[in-house]
This record gives sequence, structure tokens and C-alpha cells, in this order.
Amino acid sequence: MLFHRKDAVMTGSTSMRAVLAAAALAALAVGCMPSDGGGVSAGSCDDVMEFDHRTYLSVGDVEFTVGAEAGAAGRPPCDDTGGESEEETRFDMTAYEVEGLDTGVAIAVGDSPHGARLYAMYEEDGDLPAEVQKFIGGGQKD
Repeated sequence: MLFHRKDAVMTGSTSMRAVLAAAALAALAVGCMPSDGGGVSAGSCDDVMEFDHRTYLSVGDVEFTVGAEAGAAGRPPCDDTGGESEEETRFDMTAYEVEGLDTGVAIAVGDSPHGARLYAMYEEDGDLPAEVQKFIGGGQKD
């Protein structure tokens, strides 16, 4: 069963804003990568999600189609105060496939398909994978 998220339409300047937002998130990625203690260093910890031993960052409000349930996702411990965190990730959210993207590069996460947000892996240089950039830039065609 697929649910299409239509609350954001990617056209013209909206598309450019999404690309700029992705670039801003890439800059945050440096501060949100796992720390030596296994937590997440300072940054926007709410925008970080773990799934299948990988860390994903929120892409923002982008139009996408939610696919099948992929498994459990969770927010990693957040080290936003500089202290050492002994907490482990609680996998208490549902990860869904994103139609048109492999789960190795992007997932949708939420309590339900209707409320799921798009999260993507970032490359070591802080950029989104090319397929995610293309997906965001052009939106997904039905």
C-alpha cells in the first residue's frame, strides 16, 4: 500500500530552496556524525536517524511516495551538551522505503506512512548521493 505525500510541490524556486536546504543540512552533517562515544555530536540532533547500522539526516519537506515498511529506525543518543552519553539508540519508529530510492541512500521515517519524513545518507564529503540530489531537484514523477 502506497501513500503519496502531496503537502509540498517541487517547482521553480521551491525546488531551489530544497537544494539550498539540503546544502545547509550537509553543513550540519559534520556536527551530527557519530562521535567516538557512539552518540551524536552537537548539531540538530532531531534531524538524525539510524536504520540498518547507518546514519541518515533529514532532507526536509520533499514530495515523495512511501513504499513498503523497511524495519525499525531510531534517533541515536544526542551529545548536544558535550558530555558522554551511555544511552543506546531506541529503535521505536518505523522506517519505510521511498519509491525510486534504495534504502541504502534514503528512507522515510514516521509513526505512520502519512506522517513520514525523508532522511538520506550523506557522503564523506558532506554531499547527498547523486541519486538523492536528482530526486530532490526534479521531484518524483508518478
